[in-house]
Amino acid sequence: MNIIVDRNIVLYPVSKVVSITEKRSLMPILSNILIDFGKEKTTVSSTDLEVSAVTYMDCVAEKEKKVVVHGRKFLEILKELDSGDIIIDIEENIMTINQKKTEIVLSLQDPEEFPEIKQIETKEEFLIKGKQLIDMIEKVSFAISLDETRYILTGMHMKGVDGEIIVVGTDGFRMAMHHKKIQSVKGFRGITIPKRSVAEIEKIISDEDNVKVTIDEKHVQFSTDKIKLISRIIEGNFPDYENVLPAENTNIATISRDEFLKGMKRVSSIIGRSEPIKMTLSDKGMLIEAESDMGKSKETLDIIYEGEETSMNFNVKFLMDLVIHTLGEKMVIAAPKTYGAVLFTGEDVEEYKNIVMPIRI
Repeated sequence: MNIIVDRNIVLYPVSKVVSITEKRSLMPILSNILIDFGKEKTTVSSTDLEVSAVTYMDCVAEKEKKVVVHGRKFLEILKELDSGDIIIDIEENIMTINQKKTEIVLSLQDPEEFPEIKQIETKEEFLIKGKQLIDMIEKVSFAISLDETRYILTGMHMKGVDGEIIVVGTDGFRMAMHHKKIQSVKGFRGITIPKRSVAEIEKIISDEDNVKVTIDEKHVQFSTDKIKLISRIIEGNFPDYENVLPAENTNIATISRDEFLKGMKRVSSIIGRSEPIKMTLSDKGMLIEAESDMGKSKETLDIIYEGEETSMNFNVKFLMDLVIHTLGEKMVIAAPKTYGAVLFTGEDVEEYKNIVMPIRI
């Protein structure tokens, strides 16, 4: 079979799905992508068994043909070729790519060995703008756990209530929660989407996309008019995040978000990125201190404060992560009188909240 097609028409869909292919796998077939040439449409698919993607190529063939080719190598070849037409010739288990004086021959795998892509049976679905979805992911993904021993925490939790979506990321020591009003949401059960799948969503969805989210018993699908991504759902009970939010923290500090971040960067320059800093809140200001084998550092920041003088130690990376993502010019820190979770929010911002547990030293 012989196909003449513009190189960019092939490059775009391949670049969208190839990151899902496994670099090192006990199943070598997962390093490949499936290209299904058809008389009416052509699809490009990839999977690592946890997450799969299917996109469309603006190309048709005179007869139907499925080919399985190494994803990353095929992408590298396409990137090195010039813009303009390429000739793809497929004979049995060989693909030959020609352009001008260049000829590249690739071996193909058996399409029968490529895993079947899960088809979602619609149980619940809603529409969301790509920009809204990406924004929600960015606000909580940094807090998702990497610890496989607490597997339910290694994903982003998503739940729908009437006209609103809630997403949550937590590793047991910190938690980020974001609410967003979405008119098309009628409510759906909470699901937990693996961190790997969440990262792939960010890669393939653009701000301008309209995204349909479809949920069944064990899978969730994110689809646009160009691509769909299917992910399995992590089974298990996600922690009761609503009850984790502290409601009676009475030591309240308001601080410039920008100055807080700059102050932490200066003070933490003497320690490692995950080492603790000490924060003391009082009517004199916020005192942040750090100490390591290299020496000591401290800085006092201006705050508006109501409450008792209190001192806490925090993982500095946790604080920097949440400050970067907090909305608004000023942020509010609500600390308890005794040891417990500390709440961080933007001033007059109700839809985005972070909590962090202080470190006992």
